[in-house]
Amino acid sequence: MIPLQLVSLIFGLYMLYWSFLSYKKRLFYIRELFFWIVVWSTFILVALFPDTTKLILQTFRINRVMDLLMILALIFLSIVTYRVYIDNRQLTKKLQDLVRQDAINKAKK
Repeated sequence: MIPLQLVSLIFGLYMLYWSFLSYKKRLFYIRELFFWIVVWSTFILVALFPDTTKLILQTFRINRVMDLLMILALIFLSIVTYRVYIDNRQLTKKLQDLVRQDAINKAKK
């Protein structure tokens, strides 16, 4: 096992543990916990057995497993960033509506 695989294994196990703790603190629902278990387990499997991705690499003509991981990470981060932006906009709108309604109610009194 090369040092990078060892670091990846420790990181993946830590993230699995952190996901479980987040679920226990009720920050995640059960479906989200299963999603993160799948993500981190896949990460660990690819880190420990990089040859399992040969079919994907050959299909998309990608030279290294690290290149594939970087492409997938960029796609994932783009999706997450967009989702956080949309959620933030929705919360901002709800807060503005709440403040507006509260101001109207105070003005009526």
